[in-house]
Amino acid sequence: MNHFLYPKTYRTPVWQRLLITGFGLFFCFLSAMLLTTAFGGAESLIPFGLFFLLLGLLLPIFVLSTKLVLYEDKIEQANLFSSRALYRHEILGYRRRIVKNATMIDLLPHRPEQKKITVSRQYVDDAKFIEWLNGLRNLDEIDELAAAKEIEQDVSLGATPEERTAKIKRWRQMLNVVTYGYFAVIILLFFMPLSKSILIICLMASPLICIGLLAYSRHFTIIELDKASLLRKLNLQPLLMFSSVAFYPVLLGIRPGLASLPLHWQKPLVLALVCGILLTLLVINFSRGAKITWAGIFAILPPLVVYAGGVSVLLNAELDHKESTSYRLTVIGKHMTTGKGAANYLDVSSSDAEYPGDTSFKVSRELYDSMQQGGHICAKIHPGAFSMAWENVVPCENNQ
Repeated sequence: MNHFLYPKTYRTPVWQRLLITGFGLFFCFLSAMLLTTAFGGAESLIPFGLFFLLLGLLLPIFVLSTKLVLYEDKIEQANLFSSRALYRHEILGYRRRIVKNATMIDLLPHRPEQKKITVSRQYVDDAKFIEWLNGLRNLDEIDELAAAKEIEQDVSLGATPEERTAKIKRWRQMLNVVTYGYFAVIILLFFMPLSKSILIICLMASPLICIGLLAYSRHFTIIELDKASLLRKLNLQPLLMFSSVAFYPVLLGIRPGLASLPLHWQKPLVLALVCGILLTLLVINFSRGAKITWAGIFAILPPLVVYAGGVSVLLNAELDHKESTSYRLTVIGKHMTTGKGAANYLDVSSSDAEYPGDTSFKVSRELYDSMQQGGHICAKIHPGAFSMAWENVVPCENNQ
């Protein structure tokens, strides 16, 4: 390296400094107005005035004090609240990551007690920074080479290194097609006149398939998040996530009559948490040789809880063959909502003081159009297959 090029100081672009300084001045002006009003008698505005004053002062100071300095033997990063440096011999290597279509570079230290330094996108393409970076290890390339070597040496994947590499590549392409295809099919099924049982089976299938593949082969992973593992293995986590996302339309009632939510939320919530934790433990059990981290566990736990909750709600109603209790309700109003959550609602009342159900129902358009104010519908309270009472409304029969 040519030491005459150093130190090299990088600061926030001028236009960003001007913009943020402008915001700071605006907040100071707003603070002055609030404090003037407060001292005139509206004392409740004093905290807001002081808050905007502090914000208006800190924003420009923070952006003006933020800098990155390259030395021949170290890199230093500083702002209003902190300053840290890494010498070249302290840096294990660097990794690139994409954040909102912009490349960031993480400089990782050898020692875990030291913090990494992240170089923001406006500096990574600078010629001097690239020159400084060239002397460090590219950990992404090292991981890619190690993963490729491991795949080439895995005799269970084929007879030759070329066959093994091609097989993993083919599996990865197939998994991508299955993942996005599954989500598209599920969304399509919501709007097709198929039986409820078929849709429930499709919704339930994906996580069970993921766990089955995980148990079948060590070449699949769900819980690992590190790049090195994802280069060597086939990641099932997107498919698991999509199956969880597919339950949101169910639980939000986009297709009326598909999911009948329990009347009380406590038991379904506990059941969802317990089953979600059990499924997570099952994933951990089948993740042979995987690098288990808390980050990986908490990445899959929420979607599995949603999945478990959705399945329990669906099966609680679908498998319920017990006798129900019927209540005759009077329609006292009806309304429609618009936008993304557009739906049809009937507002009802009951003369039976023991009626435990809702007083507003999301119903199909057909039932909505057939009911008028003062008309009657019947609510049926079902005990539930899992002892979680649920309710549905139907037109009353003549003798009800």
